[in-house]
Amino acid sequence: MTHFYKGVGVGTFLHANDLRINGITPARPGAAFSLSAAMQHVSRGVVMTPCISLTRSYAVAEDYARNAGLAPPTPAAPAYVYVVDVPDPLPAGVAIYDPVEYVASRNRNPVTQPSYHHNGGSKFLLAVVDPSAHGALLTTPPVRPPGMHGGAPAGPILTEQLETMVNALRDAEALIVGSVPRAWIIERFDIS
Repeated sequence: MTHFYKGVGVGTFLHANDLRINGITPARPGAAFSLSAAMQHVSRGVVMTPCISLTRSYAVAEDYARNAGLAPPTPAAPAYVYVVDVPDPLPAGVAIYDPVEYVASRNRNPVTQPSYHHNGGSKFLLAVVDPSAHGALLTTPPVRPPGMHGGAPAGPILTEQLETMVNALRDAEALIVGSVPRAWIIERFDIS
């Protein structure tokens, strides 16, 4: 079994339930899993998918629990980090996906569009990882070859493919498709 973590912020979709009792069911358990669903879930935070996000990083889960809720956690209303023991092999009806591999494997041809490739500078990924601190890099027109003009300068190309892959790497994220049974949830930490 491998430990994963699930951060649950105050007032979020899963906060009202004790996952040790109820397990985790995705917001849209019957929906089809697809590249679009995976990218929307990881890059845009769309929870109405058949996916459940888990992370291999306790630090990421705790940060999410503290900062992604509708209110800050307090001792009276804590956020939670759950420890999830995922078995290998998985039982029938449950799949786990690495979003980086999943997106990259469907974007193998670098000349097709959209692509995860970008035209920004070498520090552009800092803005994708941390837009709060480096957001200007998302809109600063990248350097172009001398003499190449045409149209107004625009910010670098940031596709949903790139954003999904970078977010998944940043968050050490894996996607479960199917339900996480309560037997897999072995511990809960209160975060206040």
